[in-house]
Amino acid sequence: MRWPFALPFLATLLAVEPAWALQPATHRQLAEAACSDAGLPTAFCRRMGKANFESDYHEWEELAAHAQRELGQDRCTAADAALARVDRLARETVTHVKAGNHEAGAVALGRALHTLQDECAHRGMTNEEHAFYSLTQTCTHEDVSPDVQPEAIACADRRSREVFALVATALAGTSWTDVAWICRDAQNEDSCQSATLPGPWTACEFLAQHDEWDGEDSRWNSDRVGAALVAAFGAGLAGEPAARSACGGDPTALDPVALRPPVTELDAGCKLIDIACLGKVDEDMATAEPETTGCSTGRTPGSALVLLLALALLGRKSTRDR
Repeated sequence: MRWPFALPFLATLLAVEPAWALQPATHRQLAEAACSDAGLPTAFCRRMGKANFESDYHEWEELAAHAQRELGQDRCTAADAALARVDRLARETVTHVKAGNHEAGAVALGRALHTLQDECAHRGMTNEEHAFYSLTQTCTHEDVSPDVQPEAIACADRRSREVFALVATALAGTSWTDVAWICRDAQNEDSCQSATLPGPWTACEFLAQHDEWDGEDSRWNSDRVGAALVAAFGAGLAGEPAARSACGGDPTALDPVALRPPVTELDAGCKLIDIACLGKVDEDMATAEPETTGCSTGRTPGSALVLLLALALLGRKSTRDR
């Protein structure tokens, strides 16, 4: 993997006071704590946490995975995609675990939980709006990124615990024979210790979307969608009929209770980012050579690789964990 700007990017980020919160490591920490407290096996919780962490790598461009919507996509359609995702993954979790495929069940559960946690911060926000606030936060230190808000962390923690209470009930009576081996590789090494993050070029591609935002509030009604997501996940676990729609036929049902005033000053860039991305944030990146691999990192949130990628994950990934 080639990182033409890795050293200046790392040097720049090391000089910036960390201001991010709902990052992959936070996703994982909250998920594993809730899983363990629900009485599920340690190895299952750790493999679930790894999958939760790696959702940003494996599903970076799948906005339903992060409780977001595409530019121009209506709120109802986007919310329904997120509902369908958590419902499907809940059913996969139970099916795999009951069949003795504990690892596949843990992976499905981690992916579903990532979406449920991310909704606490993203609330249906488009990548374009998210990139604007991430770039503004990095360049000005204004407290504007949705992932640095304490209420997003608190929400993700509460939701994780609510979800694992449902999971524990659904998986009651499961035979956990040999579950410990799902965190051991062929060399008997701990395969759950490390996890993969997106590469740094992805950070610049994400931030480059900031100038496509029109300044209008793109979020949805989080109270309604958040509750619907948990209900859809619970229905999936229980094998009950899937929820049909978050809007119930009303296209305005998910409009925020209070829309933010339009943002008219959309110049969010700064020299900090120009150095880190070699000026690519303000250029057309369609012709840029994409990365083909990510970066493997340990579980320590303060590691250099996590700092290297933190800028991109301010907005996503990831409880971005966005």
